[in-house]
Amino acid sequence: MYMHPHMLGQLAAQRHRDMLAQAAQDRLASQLAAVARSNRRTERAQRKMRKAARLALRLRSELNQ
Repeated sequence: MYMHPHMLGQLAAQRHRDMLAQAAQDRLASQLAAVARSNRRTERAQRKMRKAARLALRLRSELNQ
């Protein structure tokens, strides 16, 4: 099928814009996943610290009795 060169250029430019937009969206999704992983790690570490603090307080109170 014949297409005018100007139309072909416009189609190519549109495909290029679409690919750039998709790449940007993929990067954002990847960054979001990394932030979510980091948040989960931070929350897990905070829970472990609270648990360790409670354990230390409990053991200290047992020694003082």
